[in-house]
Amino acid sequence: MNRQSFIEPKNDIISLQSAFLRSKSLESRKTLGQFFTGSVVSDYMASLVVKPKSNTVRILDAGAGTGILTASTALHCLGMGCRTVHAVLYELDCEAVVSLEQTLKIVQNKFCKQLGTFTYEICCEDFVLARPDKKENIQPFDISVINPPYFKYSAKDSPYAKAVADLYHGDPNIYASFMAVVMASMKAGGQMVTITPRSFTNGLYFKGFREYLLTESALSLIHIFKHRDKVFNNDDSSVLQENIICYLVKGSNTNTITVRSSDCDISINHADEKQYPVHLIVDSSNNQRLIRIPESACAAVILQKAETFKTTFEDAGYFISTGRVVEHRTRQYITKETRTKNTVPLYRPHNVTPLTATWTGNHRKDVSFSLNEDHDKHMIKNGTYVLLKRFSSKDEKQRLVASVHLAKMHYCEWIGFGNKTNYIGVLGGELSTIEAYGLAAVLNSSFMDKYFRCISGNTQVNATEIRVMKFPSRDQVKEIGEQAQKLMLFETAKIDLIVNPVLGVVDLI
Repeated sequence: MNRQSFIEPKNDIISLQSAFLRSKSLESRKTLGQFFTGSVVSDYMASLVVKPKSNTVRILDAGAGTGILTASTALHCLGMGCRTVHAVLYELDCEAVVSLEQTLKIVQNKFCKQLGTFTYEICCEDFVLARPDKKENIQPFDISVINPPYFKYSAKDSPYAKAVADLYHGDPNIYASFMAVVMASMKAGGQMVTITPRSFTNGLYFKGFREYLLTESALSLIHIFKHRDKVFNNDDSSVLQENIICYLVKGSNTNTITVRSSDCDISINHADEKQYPVHLIVDSSNNQRLIRIPESACAAVILQKAETFKTTFEDAGYFISTGRVVEHRTRQYITKETRTKNTVPLYRPHNVTPLTATWTGNHRKDVSFSLNEDHDKHMIKNGTYVLLKRFSSKDEKQRLVASVHLAKMHYCEWIGFGNKTNYIGVLGGELSTIEAYGLAAVLNSSFMDKYFRCISGNTQVNATEIRVMKFPSRDQVKEIGEQAQKLMLFETAKIDLIVNPVLGVVDLI
């Protein structure tokens, strides 16, 4: 089938999607968690599918929108020689169903012209709550190419958590529930292609989901996007997470995982590609099963080097905790008065700068914490800690920003760390000044920052990922600290000159 024969129906399908997008406000789409897939991305996702062996290919679309993904997938199947295709499509937004049916009619006509048969059924209901895998007399599916909705829900009171409790436990995002139910609906050897945020690849909230997904299927390919706002037809750039396309096969095994990387949809068909052993991408050394994604060959070398470290952050003897002060719950304690006897410094993200933490009380954002009744449950004993920002801004070059807080900086019994910072110390002991500077230097180094980016794709630094990161030994940290504490001014290049020789990574950065 020539390329021109595909272009004509796809143009009509794209027009239907564009018209629907114009008819819906951005706010109404956000309410439903809708981020619409563009034509280039939908065609690319469909192209990852290999020809099923079934006589009648069954396609499942779990969040159909106006049907562009099913259209791309069905037409791709037709191009591979699949003459009989049946699609089951779920779409909760009843306003989209008219455009969806028009799209499917276009596909149906295309099949007829090629002497094929395309049939479909539309289910205007909530896919996760409907649980098609549990319905009687429904055959499992061969293919599912999906762009699921995106919004968070609570594991305590959301019906979605109850609906997927037999598959996995956790408090993640609705897109993970869509992926889990789709996987449960697939036949052995069934192919699932998804475009989602990268967040499920790490983090405690997605631990149960990762275990389910990686047990039920083989992750064969990951395509990473570096710019979320250039992937979806949503006229919205407020969602900052990186996005990935994943190709998974149910009940299968693989020894390698292909990683592709592109900036946006325009360059999607010219992505950099590399194959890696599964153990490098899926960390099986702990119960988190983090999925690490090196964006380049250089990042892969850094990841491989980090894997040679003999210990992890936690096993080296360090702890990391999130600051105890949640400001919106403790407003009665927080004051701009910074010079009174009954207050102690409260460290916020702006106080955490590379290598040295600074709180003078003179900065416009500096605040104190009043030692009123029950203050102790929000405070920790003043001591020497390393502070690590939990969130980095878009314009910061470093994802990891760490600084040293010395006990002698403030002559007070208690100290306050906000929950937008992490604080680090030694398990069962006191952190020395030298070791604190060593820890801060390691975390601020280019090597560790690039290693962390392989683990996490968003701007949040969670304690869970830090705990299981491969890490230098305490002796190495102290060796680095001996030199780092002499630095009068932070410069990444100077930090790297100290850290890299000790870690044996001089030629990698």
